[in-house]
Amino acid sequence: MELLERIKETKVNPGEVALFYLAQAGFCIKTVDNKIIVIDAYLSDACERLFNFKRMIPSVIKAEELDADLFLSTHEHADHLDPDSLPGIVKNKKTFFLGSLDCEELYKQNDISKERYIILKEGEEWVTEDLKIRAVYADHGDLSRQANGLLIDIHGIKIYHTGDTCFCPDEIKASLKSDVNIMIVPINGQYGNMNAFEACKLALIIKPEFLIASHFWMFLEHVTEGGKGDPTTFLKESANLPKEIKAMIMAPGELFKYSRINL
Repeated sequence: MELLERIKETKVNPGEVALFYLAQAGFCIKTVDNKIIVIDAYLSDACERLFNFKRMIPSVIKAEELDADLFLSTHEHADHLDPDSLPGIVKNKKTFFLGSLDCEELYKQNDISKERYIILKEGEEWVTEDLKIRAVYADHGDLSRQANGLLIDIHGIKIYHTGDTCFCPDEIKASLKSDVNIMIVPINGQYGNMNAFEACKLALIIKPEFLIASHFWMFLEHVTEGGKGDPTTFLKESANLPKEIKAMIMAPGELFKYSRINL
């Protein structure tokens, strides 16, 4: 079954969220209200066109198939706010966009009206009837000075996507100011990001129930000697975590359904 159909047919009960991995740092979240939230989806070959970073994992869904209610971007890099996918996503008039300050220029280039997007700086929140999103500190160095992490609170279920960031636990903890059910972390250890060891060290401080690795295997440039960008290294490092923190490697297109009722 195609991913689009699986997303549509997946039933989400009260106290649950459904999380689909889109590869790289991209995820699709389905809520009990049947809302579709997409974050940092990289679905094209934009990075090969722009930087000669060849895509090694085929896209699991077409941009125009996403049918997103909310499209989130932690920063403007092409593998997080995909410039070649955005025109197809924008065509869906119901989709609302939320991003960091450096995303705004690309929104404008794609004729997204100001009524259809919001910009969050660190510490700022966007709140709706069933959702709260807060921008969290991230340090992506000179590569993106305006990058954020995002804390997504869906009826009390809290998903923290760190975005692209180095290991800066004091700043992150002070900015996060929350318990976390699911934490999504980069493990490539390059381009200003944490490696597997640092991702697990951060988990010891934040104490999520589930720790999900991201930012691996999409590009050859993200896999280097010494275990950087290797999910096997992440699993070895995560074996040292307390049993209360469950580490996960998800395959592209895989579904993880989180339920706080059964915990």
